[in-house]
Amino acid sequence: MQLHMDNFASAKYDVFSMFNDRWALCTAGTPGEFNTMTIGWGTMGTIWGAPRRGKQVITVFLRESRRTSDILLQSDHFTVCFFPEEYRKDLGILGSKSGRDVPDKISLTKLTPKPLGDAVGFEEADLTFVCKKIYTHKMLLEELPEFVRDTLYKDGDLHYIFMGEIEDVSGSIG
Repeated sequence: MQLHMDNFASAKYDVFSMFNDRWALCTAGTPGEFNTMTIGWGTMGTIWGAPRRGKQVITVFLRESRRTSDILLQSDHFTVCFFPEEYRKDLGILGSKSGRDVPDKISLTKLTPKPLGDAVGFEEADLTFVCKKIYTHKMLLEELPEFVRDTLYKDGDLHYIFMGEIEDVSGSIG
């Protein structure tokens, strides 16, 4: 089912469950060169507009050491894809293997990449957001709460924050 952007604002998503429980793949690059990684952190909302006119966005958080971050820093688009539970093992593989060490890590899974304009999604996804990158920021260690610095960033491998305006949505969850 293809959702039109008019209907997107009225769609109901359990964002907390989607990212925290289900995970997703964030894919950066073009059909010619891309990389994907599993994410469990993300947000959805609106920004930079009057009421009912804000940009509808997804924000993802990618560690600077990940190849997907490198590609997204140079790319204009990315996708965020959610999958049925039967693909959790595949998402586990894509979250544990680096595109630097295993360039064709997708071949270790049952997933099939597919072009979505200038972006890349997956045939097996049940919900896909195509986003145009509109903002990037690298987290600064000194600005993070102490408990976060001391637990998540001992190694100094910080996250980039990538915000993308949702340009297209296909599929549904549940």
